Amino acid sequence: MRGILSIKNVAAAALAGLMLLAPPQARAEFTGGGSIHSPYGCEAAGWPWHSEMTRARYRAVETDGGTHSEVTLLFAVGGLNTYRIPGTLTRANTFRVAYGASVWGSIYSMARRPRVRVLERESFPYINQDIRTAQDIRLQLRIRNFNGAEGCAVTVSLVLHQAD
Repeated sequence: MRGILSIKNVAAAALAGLMLLAPPQARAEFTGGGSIHSPYGCEAAGWPWHSEMTRARYRAVETDGGTHSEVTLLFAVGGLNTYRIPGTLTRANTFRVAYGASVWGSIYSMARRPRVRVLERESFPYINQDIRTAQDIRLQLRIRNFNGAEGCAVTVSLVLHQAD
């Protein structure tokens, strides 16, 4: 019996050692917050004319192997918007069509497809650090048809930390 027990212990120790040598899994998520500001054309939709604080979650396509990056904004009043944007979120001069979904009492897809332009995405304090190893990200987006409201555009400025 002692021989079997020590074989199990050796096997368990070897497995634990192999797990330490295995490459770490890619980090898939950043969380944090910021503000939604600089609204244009949002008055009819009831969006405030000033800045609104938001909590946020960001999943980068580079870290989870999917086809879309995803940004979720959680509002203080209890609703949330999720924007699924094809590909990586890198600075661009053009808007991309995204898929938008909201929860405001119930779940719905945004009637007007949002368009998202990445104004800034950078790691800090090390600029241009690979996002798979970055701890902190600054992300700034301009979103047209925000919250599904045609013609409503806002800027979203976020600071996010890699979630464990």
